[in-house]
Amino acid sequence: MKFRSKLLLIGSLIFCTVNSLTAQQVPGYLYNREAENLFEKSLANYIRGQHEDAKQGFETLVETIPTNQRTSAARLMLAKSYYKLKDYNLAFAAALELYDHFPYSRYLPEANLVIGDCKYHQGQVYAGATDYAHVLTGRGDLKLKARAADRLGQMAGTGRLTDRDLARLRSDFGRSIINEAVAFGNARWALKLGQTEEYKRRLARFLERYPNGTFGPIAQQILRPKSKPRKKRVLAEQKAPVVGPMDEPVNARYKIGIIAPMETPAGKDLRDGILLAREQLALESGERVGLIFKNSEGSPIRAVQAAQSLIEDHQVIAIIGALTSAETIPIASLTGAMKVPLVAPTASEDGIASLSSFVFQMNATPGAQGRRLAEYTVKELGLRTLATLTSRDNYGKRIAGEFTARAEELGGEVIVQAWYESGTTDYRGQFKRIRDAGLALGPPDILADELDSLLLGGIHVQPPPPVPVDPDTVDPVPVETLEGLLVAGGKEDVLLIVPQVAFHQIHAQLLGSDGWNHPEVARNSYARDAIFVAKYHDQSDIPSVRQFVDTFRTRFRRDQGIVAALGYDGMLAVLTAINAGGTSRKMLQEQLENLGSIPGATGRVSFSKGNRENAWMYLLSIRRGKILPLTDGLDLEPDMELER
Repeated sequence: MKFRSKLLLIGSLIFCTVNSLTAQQVPGYLYNREAENLFEKSLANYIRGQHEDAKQGFETLVETIPTNQRTSAARLMLAKSYYKLKDYNLAFAAALELYDHFPYSRYLPEANLVIGDCKYHQGQVYAGATDYAHVLTGRGDLKLKARAADRLGQMAGTGRLTDRDLARLRSDFGRSIINEAVAFGNARWALKLGQTEEYKRRLARFLERYPNGTFGPIAQQILRPKSKPRKKRVLAEQKAPVVGPMDEPVNARYKIGIIAPMETPAGKDLRDGILLAREQLALESGERVGLIFKNSEGSPIRAVQAAQSLIEDHQVIAIIGALTSAETIPIASLTGAMKVPLVAPTASEDGIASLSSFVFQMNATPGAQGRRLAEYTVKELGLRTLATLTSRDNYGKRIAGEFTARAEELGGEVIVQAWYESGTTDYRGQFKRIRDAGLALGPPDILADELDSLLLGGIHVQPPPPVPVDPDTVDPVPVETLEGLLVAGGKEDVLLIVPQVAFHQIHAQLLGSDGWNHPEVARNSYARDAIFVAKYHDQSDIPSVRQFVDTFRTRFRRDQGIVAALGYDGMLAVLTAINAGGTSRKMLQEQLENLGSIPGATGRVSFSKGNRENAWMYLLSIRRGKILPLTDGLDLEPDMELER
């Protein structure tokens, strides 16, 4: 009977983590009785210590039974079974698969703990410590965080974590939480060594130092004298079913809606950038922020329906989304009418921010790119005679139009604009126009008979008969009169165009838009010394960019991209505005408009009164096959320059 009682008690503790979905099925998944029975049997084997049998049961549930109410919990338990069997590689992989298949799962903090344990046993001590720190600063329950603190305290106490390691953890995750966790873990370490009295003394000292800390309630409960009635109440509480943390706190004061095609790689990048920002920047009030994700499936209609649901059913304080301009524009019209702040992270079409005072655009628009490039070309480089070759779509037209307008305001002259259609591979017609315009700027040729007259004093010499030649064998006259040529389009367009610039002997400074911001372009020898603008440069030395790149790679175990960075910055702007007093939709809109300039994942996030387009961007150059910054961008606010 004692063994049976102990088994039931252990089972109830594990079910605090994995059994919170018994009464309610996971939305969107079918209830499967076979899966339920297999899960309970495998869990019983795990509790008994029969980890091989447990592993086989969880493997069968995950691999052979369609997704159901137990799939995510089974993936977690499979990782834990592998860990118990000391197969750390497979345990690591199983925990990562939980992230991949169930990115909103309530079990992710527990999976982080498993990943940290695996890394520790594989000799990756500091990497494991960062996973424990993620548990501490994430949304797991207090008991789980206490287990992470135990590990950090023991690693620090045994010298496995150096002072330098601890300093890095404090810098990345917060000094207060790391210091408290290490102190709490050190105190509990004495119990593991069998030193009960020392354990209590250390806990008492911990409470003196951190009376209102995260782990204070646990320490107080342990040190509190227990009377018999209290024991009965505690026992009753242990027998009661414990509900685990929800994926998103339903009682959060602030709820933010996210709209994107969630199943696409870009949608996942946006999601992870937003999640990382929430983990990195807690509200100063200590209140929780809930995220509600809606899948637009790339459809403008579904995007609008998602926005309506977020506003009416969930009462969100703000919305971040969507990805494309086609989805974002109708959402902006809706949120503007309903006076709900919308942060558009990646949509780049010009004019979105002008649809409503409640709309804020994070990405650089084509028009802003054209203006920024014109500023640098004319004012900094001193180039005056210019030409453009851009795609005949809204993107190309806006860049060329704004580049031309701003350059001519500053004293430059765009003498020719050439266009190409999507899918063009032969640009001879466009280059003929550009060459003709450039050559027309040269000095007029002196007629041959006038030259003869000057040289021979009026004696006329019969010219030799013309020799027929193949025009294709004659090198064209170089065009030296054009000082700058803007080429704007997608990456594939740029790769086709730049060799033809050299072939047609146009000797001008190459200028470009964000379509040049790719390693393949940088490796093209014809793109050497080109200057272009871009919203994101992950090799930047700006501290906030370096921190984002490193933290994202550690947190999600993959490289980031511009979508993740813009998602991070969008969430960062909202959280900063809430901290500044944006506690209602209207007040949040006002705080976003007065955000000023803050460091972010892309470099800088900047909004001001009447200027809700974050037009900050990099100036980059291609040198020795690499993309390098001409300037870190922190010395110039483009829109401020335009207003002067």
